[in-house]
Amino acid sequence: MLHGGLTAVEPRWTTVEPYPSGLEQDGLSNPNGLDTTKYTANEQSKPGQFPWVVALFDKDKYFAGGSLIRTDVVLTAAHKVENRNANYIVVRAGEWDMGCKTESFSYEERQAYEITKHENFHYRTGANNVALLFLTSPFDLKDHIRTIPIPTPGNLYDGRRCTVAGWGKTTVGDLDNSNILKKFELPILKRDQCELQLRRTRLGWHYRLPESLICAGGEPGKDACLGDGGSPLFCPAEQSDRYEQVGIVSWGMGCGLDGVPGTYTNVAVFNEWINKKMIPFIYRLGQGTVSPVR
Repeated sequence: MLHGGLTAVEPRWTTVEPYPSGLEQDGLSNPNGLDTTKYTANEQSKPGQFPWVVALFDKDKYFAGGSLIRTDVVLTAAHKVENRNANYIVVRAGEWDMGCKTESFSYEERQAYEITKHENFHYRTGANNVALLFLTSPFDLKDHIRTIPIPTPGNLYDGRRCTVAGWGKTTVGDLDNSNILKKFELPILKRDQCELQLRRTRLGWHYRLPESLICAGGEPGKDACLGDGGSPLFCPAEQSDRYEQVGIVSWGMGCGLDGVPGTYTNVAVFNEWINKKMIPFIYRLGQGTVSPVR
């Protein structure tokens, strides 16, 4: 299952900073939520628990998930933004329950300015399924709106239990997406284990997993599903209550089937690509400093 434009300015070359200003809370979750009066089911996140998860809208209709990796840059899946016009895409941060208009904290929205999709994205296989959305103005960082770091190449997460969060359907048979941000804790599988499990599906015994994908899940009832494409998969970092994004929801065979994992774009593989694509945008806006996303 798978431009607008801004006036160019002269770059101001300055020292590279390890963190953009204000990003000391990069990847910091709110494990107890921000509103303890709200009851949540097991598969539902708490209000403001994962403040980097964003929702993408096209002409006011939700179509994908994403994550804030800078206050003005969203990481998502290429297959969700293919053939879409950036002028019609709005990014919503700080959302939790799309069906509620009286939340204790308000979401904010920003207009997309440009879509950058990986040049070698392959729709049929999901290879290189990564894209960036550049925004016309940055989000203001708050307790319920934060960014998340990405890992450096070579980091291994096999066997780790990580979290996927999104507003997609809970099961294939659901008529509608979830109003409340869902979350599932999933194991990340070794590559050979993933290929073996996927070969037992209709993909067949000759199936080979693209190098740019990783697998997570395979536990009954726990999975990303339709509508979750582009949403982040994130693992606990060394610091308490912090996470880093290791995957982007790509595709799967059904949803939540026992022994059938879902596939995710391996974010670490694209660390260099992401930073390379961000630099021209940063200088185009005249921000002057290059602060690489980790």
